Amino acid sequence: MIMQYKIRLSSLFLAITAITFMLYGGNSSAELCSKWSEGKKAGVLDHNLINEASGVEASRKFPGRLYHINDSGGGHFFYISDVKGDQTKKIRIDGKAIKKSDFEAVSVGKCFDKSCLFIGDIGDNTITKDSVEIIVIEELEDYETSIEPLYRIKFQYPDQPHNAEGMALHPNGDIYIITKEENLRDLEAYPAKVFKLPAEKWQQKGNTNHKLIYVGDIDLRIINPSGTAYGQVVSSLDISPDGKKFMILTYENAIEFNIDLSNQKIKPTAQLQKGIDYNLIDIKSLPQQESIAYLQDGKAFLYNTEYHWFEAPIMRVDCLDH
Repeated sequence: MIMQYKIRLSSLFLAITAITFMLYGGNSSAELCSKWSEGKKAGVLDHNLINEASGVEASRKFPGRLYHINDSGGGHFFYISDVKGDQTKKIRIDGKAIKKSDFEAVSVGKCFDKSCLFIGDIGDNTITKDSVEIIVIEELEDYETSIEPLYRIKFQYPDQPHNAEGMALHPNGDIYIITKEENLRDLEAYPAKVFKLPAEKWQQKGNTNHKLIYVGDIDLRIINPSGTAYGQVVSSLDISPDGKKFMILTYENAIEFNIDLSNQKIKPTAQLQKGIDYNLIDIKSLPQQESIAYLQDGKAFLYNTEYHWFEAPIMRVDCLDH
């Protein structure tokens, strides 16, 4: 009888452990890069076209191609260049314009049977927008000077409006938004909120105004306690090509997380372990850096700056573990 009781307790413990793993995730099978290069200049942005770069993404379909967007006031355009920033081309987005648009992020991924570019009109400095939008454009080998979007995704936050500069598409099609919670005028930062829009929701046809799903908070004040507020707010987000990790850019550094957002909730930040759940990456800080992107193999990333009063480099950082 005592033995049966112990077996039942053991089974109960294993069941609870399994449920906890499903809810919060254990350590991912992926491993964090433990050492990154200092970073080197891979190229330079074309100031005549990209004068306030607020998003960059590396194409998975066309190796060697980068996509760029300008910040608010730049109009409804996106830009294509090679990895050095050369051969830059400007493409106008046709169709209904959005008043006071604030393009802040760009990502790539599958949309039904196509490969698409997702442009996030997610900036909201005054935190007053009732809804925000993502513009979806098919990836083509050659673009004319303008293109009609495949469709537009409108959505709302479940609680209140937020300002955001980070957006990324998971390989499974889910869209993730991470907010910029700050008062930099008073040098104060607050926990960033992570939301998602599942693929099965945004792929619905029609003019539905979708509700985002809250995923969790990330408090960079805990992860980067010695940094200033500029190193504790999120200015960009990207998800690794295999979906097992994601990377955040701040105005001072980058942080890579060993978390697959598609099958885990985010644990409270105080429970995340450095070297296991995340690594803080020292980079050469650029003024007003707001763009980050993994390269195709997930073992290197690019970042750049929207500050255009002098040369705006495209910086490359490589994992040195291999």
